Amino acid sequence: MTEPDLLIIGGGIAGLSAAATARDLGLSVTLADERPAPGGNMLAGAEAPPKGMASALTRRGAGLIAAARAADCRAATQALRIDADLAVQLVTSTGPVETLHPKRLLLATGAVERPVPLPGATLPGVMMAGAAQLLLKTSGAMPAGRTILAGSGPLLLLVARQLLAAGVRPVALVETTPRQSLGQLVATLPAARHAPGLVVQGAGMMLALRRAGVPWFRQASALTIQGTGRVETLRFHDAKGQAQELAADLVLLHDGVIPQDQATRLLHCAEDWHPGRQAYEPRADLWGETSRAGVFVAGDCAGVRGALAAEQAGILAALQIAHQLGRIDAGKRDALAREPRRLLHRQAAFRPFLDSRFPPRLADPAGAEESQVICRCEGVTAGALRMAIRQGATGADQLKSFTRCGMGRCQGRNCALAMTRILASETGTAMEDLRRQGVRAPLKPVPLGQIAQEGEA
Repeated sequence: MTEPDLLIIGGGIAGLSAAATARDLGLSVTLADERPAPGGNMLAGAEAPPKGMASALTRRGAGLIAAARAADCRAATQALRIDADLAVQLVTSTGPVETLHPKRLLLATGAVERPVPLPGATLPGVMMAGAAQLLLKTSGAMPAGRTILAGSGPLLLLVARQLLAAGVRPVALVETTPRQSLGQLVATLPAARHAPGLVVQGAGMMLALRRAGVPWFRQASALTIQGTGRVETLRFHDAKGQAQELAADLVLLHDGVIPQDQATRLLHCAEDWHPGRQAYEPRADLWGETSRAGVFVAGDCAGVRGALAAEQAGILAALQIAHQLGRIDAGKRDALAREPRRLLHRQAAFRPFLDSRFPPRLADPAGAEESQVICRCEGVTAGALRMAIRQGATGADQLKSFTRCGMGRCQGRNCALAMTRILASETGTAMEDLRRQGVRAPLKPVPLGQIAQEGEA
């Protein structure tokens, strides 16, 4: 088995910054990322950004990617299995399974868009806004026809502005963010002062939409997508409660992001429910070490705080790992950690402002109609889940066994949280008191032939 000092799973900004720091401190590092090129969602296409996509972040990201390529950086490589002794099975799209046994493991798997069980969301012509952004950044692919952005979150505004910069004018922005009272606004101002640059950036995005004359419907509710064979219209109620209907060829949905936590759940790392972000987050110390000794998390998979925070978290994890492996003493570790920790603290302190400003409101799984599909892979509806609960499935794994919800190709990534919300609502159990679905290897589907090749090696 190969035994690097540090194995990093995930090539986003957190993984890249950790890899660069660890190598500078003399550690042997292997970085594995399942995409064809490192960068993750935030830095996708950073080495050659399309028109209107270049920024200070992409320039910094291009430097991190170049540094990673000089190391043992394995693109198009995914982790299939992680054992308690940190033995990790990696596989490419065509090659055999390889087992590594690192001294330390850093999970930097990022975040995924929050699933939205919305009526009509499974129609062709409906996709997540983040997926559209990724296509734009990596291949320059732009939407054709009448495009509507709907939901809540700063990413929705960012994608709208990026489309404008690329020459695509959205038909409308339908924002489900509720109106804030004066008291709520005043309460969030102390948090906003920690990242004035981000506040200015947000204001700039809003101004760009105004200048372009993009129709902006605020405080929208009761969204449904209609169409025969593919999307045709988006219906909703506006801030005054009046019914609206907009013709569309493409609807881009977004309701915030949540940690991509399959790997930490596989390792049974302790986790907590975060009511402000409406998501589960792995429990970790100030250096990112989880309840499993030797397993670290950094970036949005540890709790969504944004790109700058993810970069600093990667650095801090690498510093602690270098200290644990005897490369630096505590004094040097703490001195090198001072500035990253200051920046991370400011970003974390700013997050309550965004949590308050952009709560997830696009779709409420607990209130989903009986016919609403929750698990797309297996075609399980909200009604089927509620029936199973009434029949005695009072836990997440029971519900999975009763209905097959979470057994499909995505392995619960697109349905587990919604299923848990329904379970909590139907049983009257608090989210923090529910045990979620178990995660088992392999973490991603893989042909049996590739697994067999490992046994033959």
